Amino acid sequence: MRVIANNVNALRELGEAPLEEFVSTFFLHAAAERGFQVAIQSALDIGAILLSEAGTDIPTEYRDIFPKLTEIGVLPESLSTRLVAMAKFRNVLVHLYLEIEVERLYQYIQHNLEDFDEFATHVGAYLAQLEGPDEDASH
Repeated sequence: MRVIANNVNALRELGEAPLEEFVSTFFLHAAAERGFQVAIQSALDIGAILLSEAGTDIPTEYRDIFPKLTEIGVLPESLSTRLVAMAKFRNVLVHLYLEIEVERLYQYIQHNLEDFDEFATHVGAYLAQLEGPDEDASH
C-alpha cells in the first residue's frame, strides 16, 4: 500500500501543473505515466494476492481482478468499475505507449486519484474483518 500512496502523492504534485504545461512538458507527463502505471499495477498485485488468499482463481486478464474483488466482498461495484477503467488505461501505458492521450492521463490525475485512497480503505477494512475482533479489546 505504501507504493500506491507514494505514487499517488507524486501524481497529485504533478497534477498541480496547468493542463497546457503538463501536456507540453515531457518529464511531467512521463513521470505521471510511470507513477500511474506503478500505482494501478500495485493495486492489481494486491488484488491478486487477496484473491489467492481467499482461495479464488486469479483471472488471466488484469481488468477482471477488480470485479472478482467485488465478488468476494472487498470492493463495492462502483469502485471496481472505475478501477477496471484505470486498469485498461494501464494497458495502454504499457503496450500502446505511442498512443497515450496525455490529456486523458491528466484527467485521471485530476479526478480519479481518490479511487486509490478508497481502494486502500476497502482493502484495510477487508483485512481487519479477516483478522476478527481485536483480542486486546475483550480484556
